Amino acid sequence: MRENGLQTASVAIISVEEIRGILDNFNIGKKPLSKLLGWGETTIIRYIEGDVPTLEYSNKLKTIANDPYYYLDILTQNKDNITGVAFNKSRKAVLTKIMETKLSLVTQYIINLTEGEVCPTYIQWLLYFSQAFSLALYDKELFEDDYIINFNYVPYPDVYNKLKKHGINFLEIDMSRLKSEETKLIEKVVECFSWYGTKALKALHTYERTLLRISRDKDSNKIISKEALKNYFKEVLSYYNIYSLNEIYRYPDQRINVIKDL
Repeated sequence: MRENGLQTASVAIISVEEIRGILDNFNIGKKPLSKLLGWGETTIIRYIEGDVPTLEYSNKLKTIANDPYYYLDILTQNKDNITGVAFNKSRKAVLTKIMETKLSLVTQYIINLTEGEVCPTYIQWLLYFSQAFSLALYDKELFEDDYIINFNYVPYPDVYNKLKKHGINFLEIDMSRLKSEETKLIEKVVECFSWYGTKALKALHTYERTLLRISRDKDSNKIISKEALKNYFKEVLSYYNIYSLNEIYRYPDQRINVIKDL
């Protein structure tokens, strides 16, 4: 039993490669990272050279490695422990990591547009309609993620769960990663749909989901594929005579009134 316990503890300890990954991903030096964590400044150096971290320290490092939001919180709270240059370099790196995917980037752009006055659920609807109208109007995906079917009616659950855990925060983004066509579309969707509250958009989305074709992805998750979303919203464009971004408002204005009368 004791031997098994030791093996389990050994497996749980963070590896040198994982620690190096933290340093590389977040562009932080060994001594600055130690200082950020409130440890002796040679602690990370010793771990890199072969010393074995305690389980407590290992778990903290593992959380940092797996959760850039967690690291950003530590970096922000303890920035006075390191130089301004080290802070700025690491902050830029962690923001890049947080917004590594296009979905994360679009999510943050929506948060910034709304000045953070939006909840994780509402962001889901804005992401959904932004993707839908991009596919329908331009035949282009805004981001690669498919809509995941789940009981919570949140199309992009990974984003939803991260925002629920870490909150809504304004973060600077690399605008060069968003095309002008994309920013204009997102802005117009936010403008048109933000007139309506969470209850109205949830009702609209719930109604639509009954009309959308459900399939499965390579991992057997139930999804609404981008192709299915595009085909449905192509019909929406035709029915509501929407030919440009400036006419998107016709859809929520008219469809929500119809749903209210059902």
